[in-house]
Amino acid sequence: PRQSFVMVKGAARLLSVEEPPPAEPPPAEPLGQAPGQQEQHLHLMMQLLRPQDAIRLAVRLESVRPCRVRYLLVVRSEEAGAEAETALLGVDFAHEGANLCTLGMVLPLWSDTQVFLDGDG
Repeated sequence: PRQSFVMVKGAARLLSVEEPPPAEPPPAEPLGQAPGQQEQHLHLMMQLLRPQDAIRLAVRLESVRPCRVRYLLVVRSEEAGAEAETALLGVDFAHEGANLCTLGMVLPLWSDTQVFLDGDG
């Protein structure tokens, strides 16, 4: 499946086939982040998924450890003929330039799921 993203200030959103890319120029990279690092992180995170899964939203989170990089992903199954499945995934990188990520959390979302995130936003 085609994977096109728009990235804005640490968040990435999947673009659908009929959705045109935004006309505004890309934002400046956050401090301490190498150019292209988010694209590299997205590529590595997509390698964790099954071929029929697609990242619908990826958000970089603040981490308690300053060197660790964390993302929260909303992933949806794009399997034809199957009931759509959605899950929240927590993905960790040991440091900014890491070329390996680990899956730290998997939370399936059901129609009656309520998610409460603790923190200041």
